[in-house]
Amino acid sequence: VAALSAGRHTFWTAGPLQMSGAAESAATRPPADVKASPAGKGAAEKVIILANNVGNAPILSQKQFSCSGASSVSRIQAHIQTKIRSSPKYADANVHIFINKSFSPAPDENLSDLYKCFQTDGKLVVDYALMEAWG
Repeated sequence: VAALSAGRHTFWTAGPLQMSGAAESAATRPPADVKASPAGKGAAEKVIILANNVGNAPILSQKQFSCSGASSVSRIQAHIQTKIRSSPKYADANVHIFINKSFSPAPDENLSDLYKCFQTDGKLVVDYALMEAWG
């Protein structure tokens, strides 16, 4: 009998846990939405981004685009900022990125991780503004 401790809880087991064949193969295979690249580096599949403007931010001509899941949020921010700065009116604009109108992710956050947690109808909804709108 062995005791496993997880925080305040203690679990008692009669020995090592055994998985059935189906459960073991499901636990060891990669998730369905992430596929290995041809080079075998495990790069994530493309993530579909839906960019919505907030406040006085201009509307992008192409609101939906795809990006590698291995890319970071800073890449999306730079892409949107480049599109907005192409207009002379917004030449010095700074873009703020939000996910699902609720929070601003870290610039080095992986897009595939955000997609797994916050995707809606197969798309990662990214809201952008020229000033802080949400936390």
